[in-house]
Amino acid sequence: MDPVELGAARPVIFESWRRSLAAHIDPDRHEAPVVYARDEVADLRGAHPLAATVPLLTDTLSMDDTIMIVTDTRGHILWCEGDNQTRHRAERVHLTEGSRWSEDVIGTNAMGTALVTGRPVTVHSREHLVRTYHGWTCAASPIHDPHTGVLLGVVDVSGPLRTMHPAVAQLVSAAARLATHHLRQFAPRRHVLSLNFLGGLHADLDGRPLALTLRNAEVLTALALHPKGLTAEQLALLLYGERGNPTTVRAELHRLRAQLGGVLLTRPYRLDAVVRGDFLDVRTALRSGDAGRATRHYGGDLLPRSDAPVVREERADLAAAVRKGVLERGDLDALLSFADSGEDAEVLERLHLLLPDADPRHALVSSRLRRALE
Repeated sequence: MDPVELGAARPVIFESWRRSLAAHIDPDRHEAPVVYARDEVADLRGAHPLAATVPLLTDTLSMDDTIMIVTDTRGHILWCEGDNQTRHRAERVHLTEGSRWSEDVIGTNAMGTALVTGRPVTVHSREHLVRTYHGWTCAASPIHDPHTGVLLGVVDVSGPLRTMHPAVAQLVSAAARLATHHLRQFAPRRHVLSLNFLGGLHADLDGRPLALTLRNAEVLTALALHPKGLTAEQLALLLYGERGNPTTVRAELHRLRAQLGGVLLTRPYRLDAVVRGDFLDVRTALRSGDAGRATRHYGGDLLPRSDAPVVREERADLAAAVRKGVLERGDLDALLSFADSGEDAEVLERLHLLLPDADPRHALVSSRLRRALE
């Protein structure tokens, strides 16, 4: 991307370009990946909370020479409706059902950037990082669960540059508000399960604290990382490795259901709730290339006393990814935040170089660095 273009960009576009380039998106080579087949998209639609709003969104946003798109929270296009000629043109550049449009895989675009920022975004022509899409203008707005505030996906209107009216962005934002109102009126309120397992073990259900054992927390971690559900056999492997016994897992789940009630479903085992978690927040931030946000959420190792394979693997992945992002960025605040989670000699050495001798934190870092090197 030309430095002049970067300097002249709107702040929301500049920050999106920065994240996209950090994710190694090539403006000349990248295209949106198609990750789901038609039958898989149909399955995802049926289970998605925005399915009930699609007829409303289609009626509201039907316009000539445009397409209306609805994505999930990872940027997968689940619905694409509108003008046939525009749809055929869109399909040639993978702007179609089953493709993924998150910033980390296709760079700056209205859908992906709205998912990252949580705000309405319009991306015009050359504001798209990937040059293939310079002939398009897109306006997207996020849709949140009206009961919990959790992001559900985005609605977007895209069209060739010459056909998009400036008022489309306002119409898309209004349609998102209508969808939220529809969900408030007709969608049942969902339970909210909060899991804070980085550096400790704290959880609550709808604001009520849960008294969890370490094994309970390991089960919930596995289910949170596999929202489509797991069999007892799969859980046994994730929790105990090759020595795992499905009968033991079923007994653990029976005890856990005493606290969770109908939130824990069976066949397969899964969580019927909006699941929030500090380790999930870190994962989301890392996917979007936001090392600073990942570090702010990173409060330490995931369930540090756990030896369950699923936890060990996730713990190592998160720690390595956050550490890599912090060291590559070289941001002082991020380095200080990560240093609080352990005695990492390389991180402490970088801080030792960055902090002025007169800064009181310099002496503390020096002392910790000596201990780390002993």
